[in-house]
Amino acid sequence: MPAEIISMINWKGGVGKSTLSLHLAVGLMRRKESPNRPKVLLIDLDPQCNLSYLSLGVSKYVDSVYKNGQLTLKDIFDNYFDGKPFSTKDAIIEQPITASPGKVWKNVDILPSHSDLVLVDMRLARERKSGTTHQEETKFELDKVSIIHEAIKQVEDDYDYIILDCPPNINLVTQNSFFASQYYLIPAIPDFLSTVGISMIKSEMVNLNKNFTGMIGYSGADIDYSDATLLGIIFNMVDEYGGGPKSTHEDTIESVKNQHENMVFDAYVTDGDGIAVAADNNMTVYSFDSLPKSKSNAEKQSGCLDAVVDELLTKI
Repeated sequence: MPAEIISMINWKGGVGKSTLSLHLAVGLMRRKESPNRPKVLLIDLDPQCNLSYLSLGVSKYVDSVYKNGQLTLKDIFDNYFDGKPFSTKDAIIEQPITASPGKVWKNVDILPSHSDLVLVDMRLARERKSGTTHQEETKFELDKVSIIHEAIKQVEDDYDYIILDCPPNINLVTQNSFFASQYYLIPAIPDFLSTVGISMIKSEMVNLNKNFTGMIGYSGADIDYSDATLLGIIFNMVDEYGGGPKSTHEDTIESVKNQHENMVFDAYVTDGDGIAVAADNNMTVYSFDSLPKSKSNAEKQSGCLDAVVDELLTKI
């Protein structure tokens, strides 16, 4: 079976999108016991490279990409511009995430990002190919948003889940992610600024789905496309008091639930230093036994994330 493909998007930065992407990947893999654990691929689309740094560690990322010539998502786009074929597997780093000192999570891989992806977005926007008919020119425009779709096609049978971490915008690289995905998730934190744009994201996705379908029909392109469906809104960095979210956070979460009926996950991820300390050690909170200074908080957050993963699986 081809992979389930999920985009992670919020136009507001700082909502823990990359951290959640990383933990969902490891969490999905861990929900089944060996040898039946699913395989997960992370794809980092953000030129800030946060997911790549979290997965590999900054030093290892720099050594791999800048010293040893590790290919990245940028190379896939570069080959599109040059009209050359590309092997997606060549850009995938296998088993980069540390499970404990000296050990890695075996079933989670990453296709890393590159800081020059911001230039790729501008180049895509300027790219214009002339066709002999308007239908042919529409097909050329489709080519620009289906680059990641075509790259994933090469490896989708190798994975059970593919998670795409999008930058906080709706530019052409992000549109590539939506075009390739069956689903999308909106991470948020319980404050006004991170939730105010949710309605805009939903309406923009409706427009994109409609536009993509119309372009495919009009151009006659042979593309296996399906609309991206919202799986839900996941709250991060929730402060608790008395066994539940503190009152200001609870008010925000309830407000979003009222605005977006049946879209907010019941499970959420608490605030605390577990995730930050794990990141400093290039690990996830699932490695709480290897994080003695923050073990209790990391263990608590790992339980929160397990609950999020279980709810995600029921929604899929």
